[in-house]
Amino acid sequence: MKKTIYLYQSGELLRQDSSLVLILKNGSKVYIPIFQIDQIICFSEITLNKRVLTLLSMYEISIIFFNFYGNYLGGYFPKECKNGKVLFEQVNAYQDQEMHQYISKQIIQASIKNQKALLKYYQKKGKNLNSILMGIDASLKKLDQSEDIPNVLMIEAQAKQLYYQAFDKIISGSIFSFEHRSKNPPENEFNSMLSYGYALLYSHYLSVLHRSSLSPQISFVHSLNKSYDSLQYDLADILKPVIVDRLVLRMIRKNQVKKDMFDYSNDRCYLNKQGTVWFTKEFENQLHSTVVVGRKTYSYKGLISREVHLLSNYLKGESKSYKPYLMKW
Repeated sequence: MKKTIYLYQSGELLRQDSSLVLILKNGSKVYIPIFQIDQIICFSEITLNKRVLTLLSMYEISIIFFNFYGNYLGGYFPKECKNGKVLFEQVNAYQDQEMHQYISKQIIQASIKNQKALLKYYQKKGKNLNSILMGIDASLKKLDQSEDIPNVLMIEAQAKQLYYQAFDKIISGSIFSFEHRSKNPPENEFNSMLSYGYALLYSHYLSVLHRSSLSPQISFVHSLNKSYDSLQYDLADILKPVIVDRLVLRMIRKNQVKKDMFDYSNDRCYLNKQGTVWFTKEFENQLHSTVVVGRKTYSYKGLISREVHLLSNYLKGESKSYKPYLMKW
């Protein structure tokens, strides 16, 4: 399996024969094995030239840029060869109210069910989450009966608020707390890790989407005005509980998170350099662990590609239904 390279040190990215080398400001070199990677994620100041972009295009490697705080800035993606027929079907599905609602409900239902599965796991570990789980079950029942997208989105928001109420119960006794979902900026350590983890997850989805036959700009749950590439947010909602939320809860409960991994300023909290390197390593370990789906074994990174292809196959008419991944324990 190809891997992701994360760059935290500033420098100049150059092509050296048929590979890449990062020249750091102190003159030292970091060699990047071009045959082993599928994307590069930069959190530092990186300069590059057209020769580098040519090599990235040749090997279909995307390069994505974030600022220090994990906010997406933009990226370069290899030349896309989108299938006009698939684009037509995706636009048609967006405009067709019945199909649009079906896809939206499938995504939201999968997201809520994966949230529920995560909470049930912790209930088995002795956490009293009965009332929250009952509320989520009620939301799922209302979702089945809903016939319009605005109502579906309202149900999703209500279920997510219930889900968030469980976090402090799960990590009770820890030096950390969740309190409520805060972003732009995150107000505490828990939210800082969630935001950073979601940013990493989005980057993986975006790279896969640009290599797929789908248009990242046409989404079914999130508004097209939210972002130029809003489909990544739709699909990421399915695996957020599976990959990121699960990872953050586990690390806090196992006392792996330390206060010195964060910077604090004016009610803002961000992972510092030590924290980002540590978190990214744990995130990558999570992506490379495996799960059985049906009769096949996937890495969690492979699940990201699987989710993109499931939607693509449905829109192309190669499958009669669209069934996103559901976590089972």
